[in-house]
Amino acid sequence: MTLRHLKIFLSIYETGSTTAAAEQLFISQPTVSVALRELEEHYGVRMFERYAKHLYVTPAGQQMYQYAKHLVNLMEEAEDAIRSQGEAGTLRVGSSITIATRFLPEYVRRFKELYPQMQVQVKVDNTDTIARMVLDNQIDLGLVEGQVHSPYIQAQPYSGDRLVLVCSPRHPYAGFCRVAPEVLAVEDMLLREKGSAGRDLFDSLMERRGVRIEPAWESVSTQALVRAVQADLGVAVLPYYLVQEAIEQGTVTAVPLEGVDSCRRYSLIVHKSKFHSAALDAFLELCRSYQEADVEVPAEHK
Repeated sequence: MTLRHLKIFLSIYETGSTTAAAEQLFISQPTVSVALRELEEHYGVRMFERYAKHLYVTPAGQQMYQYAKHLVNLMEEAEDAIRSQGEAGTLRVGSSITIATRFLPEYVRRFKELYPQMQVQVKVDNTDTIARMVLDNQIDLGLVEGQVHSPYIQAQPYSGDRLVLVCSPRHPYAGFCRVAPEVLAVEDMLLREKGSAGRDLFDSLMERRGVRIEPAWESVSTQALVRAVQADLGVAVLPYYLVQEAIEQGTVTAVPLEGVDSCRRYSLIVHKSKFHSAALDAFLELCRSYQEADVEVPAEHK
């Protein structure tokens, strides 16, 4: 089995047909079909099922894609590394929003002090998107807030925080010691989008309590949700670090949820087949060195 077979397989997988793959690779369609047949004969399994002139990927094909993608990427990375000896390299970092807002600038600043010749490219998105980028080798590592379930990703917990309910200081809840989750079913809830770690945790917590929530607002912007809370448009459940400043300034009030453990862990994630360069390992170690204790809502908000 050769690198050529893997590149052809990846093109078929990503384009959905042997004809499109041939056009993408500038080779003939019969050449593509022969390479696919050789690949399937080599492993003794079908990578695609053929129905009515359409290709449908099999479970074996799904698994092969992950390995083929990273084998091809590793070869390309090796070639780039050898050809760029003596030149500055690039580390591609992905981060979910809370970590990017609260910690990542300091991580990158410190890393640049230690490795001034390295460039750091940053992508900020929700946890699901960052995990997909790790799987597709669009980034070298990810820093995420939620659970990642792919068997192709290695995740190492390294810090954490908790979700808090926030309301306007004028809201009736602002005078409560605690709020029962069940009452949120009748509130105008202002929530992050599905796929964000905080939203996924909140939905899971409410489901366990049998509480159905239909959000009034859904937003990728925490700032937009905080402004809506300040304008008395509803209440929000958000990561503490993202609302800490507003709480301390008194523009919103944090109220604990009764009987709910909203603590969560952050994770450093890399593809399990990822080649660990010295720069990658150095950045991972730097992040681990910034361990933070679990957040407690300050006493004045309890």
